[in-house]
Amino acid sequence: MNTDLLIIGAGAAGLFAACQAAFAGIRCVVLERRSRAGIKLLMCANNRCNFGHLGSADELLAAYGEPVASFLSPAVRAMPSTAVARWFERMGLPVKRNGQRLYPASERGDDVLHLFLDILRERQVPVVYHCSVEDIQRIEGGFRVSSASLQLECKRVLLAVGGCSYPKTGSMGDGMIFAERLGLKTEAPRAGLVAVECRQDDALNLGRGELELPEVTATGAGTPAIPGNLVLEEGVLRGSAVYDLTRFLARKNLPLKNLTIDFLPGKPLDGLSKRWEMLCQRHGDNDALKFNGMGLPPRLAQSLAQYRDFPLSALKAYPVMDARMRPLREAIVTVGGIALEEFNPKTMECRKIPGLYAAGECLDIDGPTGGYNLEAAFATAALAVQGMKG
Repeated sequence: MNTDLLIIGAGAAGLFAACQAAFAGIRCVVLERRSRAGIKLLMCANNRCNFGHLGSADELLAAYGEPVASFLSPAVRAMPSTAVARWFERMGLPVKRNGQRLYPASERGDDVLHLFLDILRERQVPVVYHCSVEDIQRIEGGFRVSSASLQLECKRVLLAVGGCSYPKTGSMGDGMIFAERLGLKTEAPRAGLVAVECRQDDALNLGRGELELPEVTATGAGTPAIPGNLVLEEGVLRGSAVYDLTRFLARKNLPLKNLTIDFLPGKPLDGLSKRWEMLCQRHGDNDALKFNGMGLPPRLAQSLAQYRDFPLSALKAYPVMDARMRPLREAIVTVGGIALEEFNPKTMECRKIPGLYAAGECLDIDGPTGGYNLEAAFATAALAVQGMKG
């Protein structure tokens, strides 16, 4: 055998697993199809790297929802976000809290990536770049992993290849391909945490220049009201309210229908009506000033003012006509992947193929915005290595 463990994928899960294996004394090699590691990690929160969310394990699991929560329970309870933060600090990387979200103190994903790579260099763990794995075969005592340029044999394999979103980062859906070849069940990939487009003539199409509304709720047919922020730019709706709504739809296999935005959550319509009457007395027919007085930013207020007889109730349920989700390749996370039933959630080892492990987004696991997806990647990676030690 060339090594004890081959980790396929040098993203968040693969790098964290490699660090854990190095400290555990497990010989490993990391194979990465791209020319550098952690490309998608650097995209997290615009390179600010929101790596986790404060809260108890029960609170974190409630945010994931079922069926993800039940599968992730052993991993998250063993290493919640606070434990990841403590690990970073022990390794010399200060962390900070912003609300309920955890970041490196520098708010630079590069510092997290450099920490991982420094550990692997110091522990002499090889990372092989430009190495696109083409096949995984079971052999006596382990596996043979082949690419166009090399072939390695190992006792164990950890799949950490990510999902199908942002394929330019190296997440190409390889995990599903390998799983299906090995006779494992997969779940169809769907776009989770993805932006939504509106019509060109929609009032939310404000043109160039980003506009953020810090607190809204988004609702679709068959969904609850999802709170969060809303970011508007050139007819595209982003932000946690929209992202988490699209993840909910993907998890339920529902289409995006009847998307509405509550611009003023927590403010009942009857109270808004009284304020509108006061603003009408003050500003007359100038609807832009009245919408602004209701609490909307000037650019959005000006856009809404173009529509005569705009009903006040629409501020609580603005209909985004013909809204459509952006494609899977632009999603922050993939819903779907290798079926959870194929792996033991207590060890992350394949039930049918001993020695085969998986971690992170290549499995059918995903979370809302706010650090949950990196938490899932780190927690499952750590549990997989722990399972190998056992």
